[in-house]
Amino acid sequence: MFRYLKNVCRQRGGVCSHALNDFRFLNGFVTLTFMKNEPSLWIENFPSPQANDHKYNRGQVAVLGGVDMTGAACLSAESAARIGAGVVTIISPHLTVFQRMKILDPLLVYRAFKPYIIARNDISMNDFVKKAKLKGCVCPVIGPGLGDKEYSVARSIVLSVLDQGVPIVLDADGLNAFEGHQGSLWAHTHENVVLTPHDGEFKKLFPGVLKEDRAVAAIEAAKISNSIIVLKGANSIIAAPDGEAVVNNNALPYLATAGSGDVLSGMIAGLVSQGMPAFEAACAAVWIHGRASEIIGCGLVASDIIEIIPKILKEILGIREKLG
Repeated sequence: MFRYLKNVCRQRGGVCSHALNDFRFLNGFVTLTFMKNEPSLWIENFPSPQANDHKYNRGQVAVLGGVDMTGAACLSAESAARIGAGVVTIISPHLTVFQRMKILDPLLVYRAFKPYIIARNDISMNDFVKKAKLKGCVCPVIGPGLGDKEYSVARSIVLSVLDQGVPIVLDADGLNAFEGHQGSLWAHTHENVVLTPHDGEFKKLFPGVLKEDRAVAAIEAAKISNSIIVLKGANSIIAAPDGEAVVNNNALPYLATAGSGDVLSGMIAGLVSQGMPAFEAACAAVWIHGRASEIIGCGLVASDIIEIIPKILKEILGIREKLG
């Protein structure tokens, strides 16, 4: 029995993109050809600074920091800043005096990281988002470096932020925390939520969905969750709840390194915070991520991706100028 998936066609500046644009028969079976992820699909909505912009209307990103793996939140925060978000803040856990006697306060790490990244432990993520909304668009990132010690707390934070209706990027332990609790997450998600699992995280969140075809699995997951899915891998799939999906194929295997996914999460949030639609922001960030691997090549570490973002942004804006 064949599952018929929706064809989506949108006219953008003379470029017609078919999300599921081709049904082909091969040995009696239906195969699907998906649209390739490339700048022509999303470049019209790619953000660029305007003359009267200030830091708040260029977007705000808030990254929830962890206690032990502080580097993950740092990478996510800096990538959001590099891709154009005007204000980036790391919300650090607040430790008791007793805890500070046993472990290094992560706030010290976050404050020493970069002078243009704000670090706070005097406010919860939920309260921060409430206040930030009054100044402009804010997109939280929850998951990178969070750790697996207090999943119930992580779930509570995610759901309280989702109740505010803001866009959000969930990655890593922000996803793992909902294994066995998916229903509570799906009751709160919306089309501006971006989930960025690799195959292992995907299987925990969507048991039984990932079989032979990763693209079909990503589309089914997007429909189940009513969210944007970025199924990371050699050929990452970006899927939307309406059945639209693209396949990214410019990524080199050098991206398979610690922290690479944290950088991607920050890039997506940075673009969403600047007003780019979540699906297109995810597509753009995944393409830029892959483009960085093409430029850097062997020896790539996660921070190299961040350093090369300005060069790729100039490349993208140059393409847009040529297209008029």
